[in-house]
Amino acid sequence: MRYEHVYRKMPQALMELITEQKWCSSFITQGVALPVLLTDHRYLAELDSHLSADEKRTLRLIVSTFGCEPFTIETLEKQAILRMAGAQVAIGLVGLRRLGIIAAFRKAWGEQLFVLPEDSFAAWQLLLFPSVELRTIEGNSELEQIEPESAGHLIATDQESAPANPRGLAQQMFHFLVACYQQPSLPLTNKGTLHKKQLSKLTQQLSLPKEILRSAGITYAFRDIYDDQSALMLEMAIRMDFLTSQGDHYLFNKEVCMTWLQGSYDKQQGQLYRIWRQLLLPAPVWLEHGISLMERAECRQWCEVDAILKGIWACCSHRGQFSEESSLQQAFISTWIAPLSVFRFVELGTDQKGVLWFRWLITPIQETFHDKDGDLSIKETHQHLPSLYVQPDFEILLPPDVSLRTEWDIAAFADLKSTDFVRTYRLTKESIFRAWEQGESSEEITRILKENAYYEVPEHITVTLQHWGEQAGKLHFEEVTLLRCRSNDIADALLRNEKCLPFLKCRIGGSDFIVLREHLTVLTKCLENMGFNPKSRRKVENSAVSKSLSSSGNQTGGLCYSRDTIQLYEMDAQLPERDDLYPEMKDIPLSWLQEFRAYHGSTRKEMIRKAIEWKSCLQLRKEGRSRFIIPRILREERSGWILEGLEEYEEISLSSEDWEEMKLILPGINDEGV
Repeated sequence: MRYEHVYRKMPQALMELITEQKWCSSFITQGVALPVLLTDHRYLAELDSHLSADEKRTLRLIVSTFGCEPFTIETLEKQAILRMAGAQVAIGLVGLRRLGIIAAFRKAWGEQLFVLPEDSFAAWQLLLFPSVELRTIEGNSELEQIEPESAGHLIATDQESAPANPRGLAQQMFHFLVACYQQPSLPLTNKGTLHKKQLSKLTQQLSLPKEILRSAGITYAFRDIYDDQSALMLEMAIRMDFLTSQGDHYLFNKEVCMTWLQGSYDKQQGQLYRIWRQLLLPAPVWLEHGISLMERAECRQWCEVDAILKGIWACCSHRGQFSEESSLQQAFISTWIAPLSVFRFVELGTDQKGVLWFRWLITPIQETFHDKDGDLSIKETHQHLPSLYVQPDFEILLPPDVSLRTEWDIAAFADLKSTDFVRTYRLTKESIFRAWEQGESSEEITRILKENAYYEVPEHITVTLQHWGEQAGKLHFEEVTLLRCRSNDIADALLRNEKCLPFLKCRIGGSDFIVLREHLTVLTKCLENMGFNPKSRRKVENSAVSKSLSSSGNQTGGLCYSRDTIQLYEMDAQLPERDDLYPEMKDIPLSWLQEFRAYHGSTRKEMIRKAIEWKSCLQLRKEGRSRFIIPRILREERSGWILEGLEEYEEISLSSEDWEEMKLILPGINDEGV
């Protein structure tokens, strides 16, 4: 969950409580938005200096144990059992909520969940673990013998896969979008999936490992219909609004697609990277730390993978199933690094010692391009500059630097033959006919070629294009709609209506009319005004298809199941009061809290039991030496009673003779200076 989602759900009272605090009130008056204050490293560094000891220790425990995954107070206390008293954790958590760092939500049945918003994670990682550093090398000075490393064998799959596209995921997305656009329509089955034959056409140019989603731990709907690469392309196209579900079909949004194509290839790859990243979030804490550490590296800067793994090991107190660094390395590479390499977000290489290195081929963090909804808004002017070669044999060669926007124009009237660093297209009669059906003329095609070719387009090609264009226009099929009337009398009535008459040009038989598609909307309104209901029943019957995905457990409308389930719950703005943490505190003597005293044995045991009940602490003193104890158990024995607990992260056992004076310490009440 990002902080913007928290902000939208935040009750006004809690928002005012946060913004009125001294550390941020001046920034608020300067016009800095609260989501920026609580995610930007510059402001969080200021906030860090205002955290109490319990707040900072609790936050460090959360970042190292849960990352951005939801947790309960019980699981937090369990993880803190060797570090902090329960009351210290509770007080720390309340303080973090009051500051806006941690958000609380409540399930319908009452269970409370807490979460650290993911867009603040990187800044807190840097502030709380300052000793963790990357090992980087500028340029290739120490890596002159670096060898490219393929990621194919790093992905955990038993199935062979074709080599991935060398230009990366954006190039594959491009071919997928071209195929979608060239389909007459994208109908869905009653189950809500694309038909297998059409799916085969859409994915013809895709080349990704067969289990790339499974290796990353991503699950999705309709696994019996879609393989991983099909599901990934559909998911990304839906998240980017290239495809939208319209009940019984997908609608291709050309306008959104053209906006994306206007950007640089780095930005196109960067947007796909952020979608891929979001598919894995909230990630297990070890992966969250690894992602954040990798994103510290600059584009084209070589970084050692082992340094990232050591950083993960240093930051994580909860390493899950990993008993040693080698198992962590295998999981991190197969889950995260290998897919990044396949998508060409990163490049891998090994040095002479066999050490694995990586470098970003994109700029992973491009916050300046985000609009208010967190999506990229890329709008750049498309300029026609010489960038391709038109061969005498009707082939068109596109070098690596040709933009996807230019390639879109070429793909409209030429057939793709090979997709590599240099893409190859061929002009054919069929491809020109296809372009004509989309509204392009041979003159327009010739103009595009001349504007983008490095050299003059061979004359015989322009002549042939003109000839094919003339043939394409001689006759053609046109898509129309059949309006069926139940009787001839109804058809006659329509012809007598002056508003309907202009759209009923061709009558078939006695009771049917051919209606041009561009007239359908206006005619429908005219018929409704006459009291008819001309809409097709098929669309009503299939309207449930669009709901099949939303009911399957994801909130994006796509195929992949969302990990961010906490968005489903309402925010809990109720902060605990002192009496909630220390019930019946008025019933204990104030002297227990205010000063050291030598108490009778029965009073000592009563103080210990109260400290255990409230999950608080004790301060003991003997011969001037003070000790801070977190009591756990008071055990009665024949020889006396024993206090068991923690002191400076170590388990201890004390008898009554081990201290002379004592004081009850309640975190948040009388723990200053302790």
